[in-house]
Amino acid sequence: MPLFKKVLYPTDFSELAEVSKNYVIKLREAGAEEVVLLHVIHPLEFSLPQFDDPFALDVATIYAHLPEIEKEIIKRHEELMNEIESELREKGFKVDKVLVVGDPKEEIVRVAEEKNVNVIVIGYHGKGLLERILEMGSTAKAVIRKAKCPVLVVKKEFREE
Repeated sequence: MPLFKKVLYPTDFSELAEVSKNYVIKLREAGAEEVVLLHVIHPLEFSLPQFDDPFALDVATIYAHLPEIEKEIIKRHEELMNEIESELREKGFKVDKVLVVGDPKEEIVRVAEEKNVNVIVIGYHGKGLLERILEMGSTAKAVIRKAKCPVLVVKKEFREE
């Protein structure tokens, strides 16, 4: 039986998440069969207008369009997830998509437990200057601390060998 049969791949659609996806794909060779594809929309994202020039709008206009903004954000994220799902299916994985609104640190750990995954593959940006000054924690570090399963942390560019 494969060690990492069911993989949780949380993505924020960043370049580092793309690199992490390459590691998920390599786990197929090690017997991984299923990927739980997770995207967590932070609640604050709904408060940021998605207009060409949000500063040209007054507060009343922004609030009047908030439901449409939320729908557009969700639609855009679903489209990105569908693209990743297709790619993973082409590689032979069974894919379970999960799109939630919440704190990524909490939701990644919750979904990992709920879906009973064997490993979480997550990118880690490392500490930037501001983070070092303020000693703020990252999502990856919080997941490592709280997860009950192994966490594969991806830090660098993926190189096919």
